[in-house]
Formats: sequence, structure tokens, C-alpha cells
Amino acid sequence: MGVDRFYMTAEALEKFRNVGDFIWADCRNEYELIQKIRENNPRIIISEYFQISEKAMAASESLRGVVAWGVGYDHVDVEAASKRGIYVANTRGSNAESVAEHAFSLILALSRRIVVLDNFVKTGRWSTREESGIPSSWFPVDLYGKILGIIGFGAIGSRVARIASGFGMRIIVFDPYLTTQDPRLNGIQLVGLKQLLKESDFVTVHVSLNKETRGMIGEKELNLMKHTAYLINTSRGPVVDEGALVAAITKGKIAGAGLDVFENEPIEPDNPLLGFDNVVLSPHIAGGSVEALNATALTVSEEAIRILNGQVPKNLVNKSELEKNGYLVGNSLK
Repeated sequence: MGVDRFYMTAEALEKFRNVGDFIWADCRNEYELIQKIRENNPRIIISEYFQISEKAMAASESLRGVVAWGVGYDHVDVEAASKRGIYVANTRGSNAESVAEHAFSLILALSRRIVVLDNFVKTGRWSTREESGIPSSWFPVDLYGKILGIIGFGAIGSRVARIASGFGMRIIVFDPYLTTQDPRLNGIQLVGLKQLLKESDFVTVHVSLNKETRGMIGEKELNLMKHTAYLINTSRGPVVDEGALVAAITKGKIAGAGLDVFENEPIEPDNPLLGFDNVVLSPHIAGGSVEALNATALTVSEEAIRILNGQVPKNLVNKSELEKNGYLVGNSLK
């Protein structure tokens, strides 16, 4: 059962034909979702943003798995699912290239001042005289030789590093789950968060939203950054304290930001971030390239079918919790 009308291709939907029926449940709130679940008793629930709570999971006697459409799964009550012996999977890696390219596009847009200079030309302010009239604060800066700090070095962060290396940037990484011997680093320096924030010219965030990462970039962290540095966030909005970010930009504590995600989405029309010319925004579409959407749709169907066939999903996010609760033994669910 799919909720919140995420993107699915005909090919992805066709894969369900041999294992069961796929139905859409159009719901406006949790009450309507629970009613739909009780009516259909699904074995799988697929959701992109709609909250899948313990109450929703309890409404189906047959539920075997919840698959998050996309990388983020903060809308799923993973703890409740683990207590009930329910798989929670995502589509990790399916949109990694898209998000990485988008994150670096924001870096380029900020460093080359693309948005403000585009507006400068289109509004007729470009003079043909020797004095162009372009404010010095809008002069582009080179990426070559600059330091890029990557927070989170998974599928997306590592791809950003690959792109940045082509521009001659020096790369440093903070990831508490990596060791200096990890082959993925391939010579890249692993540092603490404070050091990364202090040294980087650009800081890009690539972490999942959970209890540990919510608000991990706040006033204290922003104050550690160079006043010439930029913050890039294409992960989840609540990872960054938005109020602290607005204050830091207003006071000139940092040079600006590139954001694809926000604390509240869609962004409110009175959000102060809309008023800065040194902030580049996009509507949570970093992972939404044509190629990424197609890959995500296929991965969702493949993960759901694995669960329906009694297999462990490849992108299982609650493996340790299921093992701890005695539901998962080896590669089978009890």
C-alpha cells in the first residue's frame, strides 16, 4: 500500500503483479490512514513523507515491512516497528548521484555568485562602461585550493568528495562511524567536527535525521566557522538550527548558505532566508533528477518484494534493533 502519492514508474508497479496488488491510499491525516490500513490489511506500507506511527502499524495484522521512498526515514517510527518485528527499509544509494551533484551545484552557485549575477544582468544593471557597477561582495571566488568539509561520508558524501577533487579542492571529513583505515577515504583526512568547522571554506552536510543529528549544526557550531565560509545542506532541514543560521548570516558570522531542505516545508513566505542575496535555495529537489526518480521507484518495489518473499531487504535500517529484540536471526525474520 502506497501513501502520499510518491513517484512510481509503470515498470516499478509491474513488478508487484506476481506478488500481490498495489493500492494507493489517499490520506489527509493519521485517522484516515489508519482506516485505510484496517480496510486493506497491507503487508507492506510505502511512504515518502507521511508519518507512519505505531498506531498506523498496529492497524494491520499482516504488516511485514515499511519502505521509505527515498533515503530519509525520519517519518517512520523505527523503534515501534522494531518492537513489532517489522522491517524498515529505505532506498539508500538510489539518488546519491543526484544529491551529490545538486550539493556541488549549490557550492558552485555560491562561489561564482551565479544567482545574484544572473539577476544583475536580467534587471538591466550591467553597464558596458569600464566601471561595471558590480559590488565587490559579488565577485566570484575560485574553488581551487579551498577546503571542503564533508559531514557524513556515506554514498552521497563520498560522491561529493569525488566531484570536489576534480576542482582541486582539499577535502576533510567528519563521520563518527569511520576510522582512518576506511578505504573509502582514499587519503582524505578524517577530522573532528570542531576542526572541520574551523578550517573549511565550504561545509556540506550529508547525514540522516535522527536523535543524534537533529540540530547538530547550531549557534555554537556556526560560530566556529570562518566568516568567509558557506554552509550547504541537502540532507534534512532540522539537522540545522534554522534560527541560528539566520542569525549567523545576518551578523556576518558566515558568508552564506545553500539549502535544499528546511525545518518546515514548503518554506513559509515570511521566512528570513528568502531575503538574503548570499543564500541560494531550492525546493527539496536535490534527489529529484529524472534518473534518480526512476531508480528510487525501482528500488522501492524491489525492497518491498524482497520482504513479501520472506527475504531481508538490502537497505534494512533497523537490523540491530530487530536482532536486539530477537526478531532477526541471521538472514531470516522469526
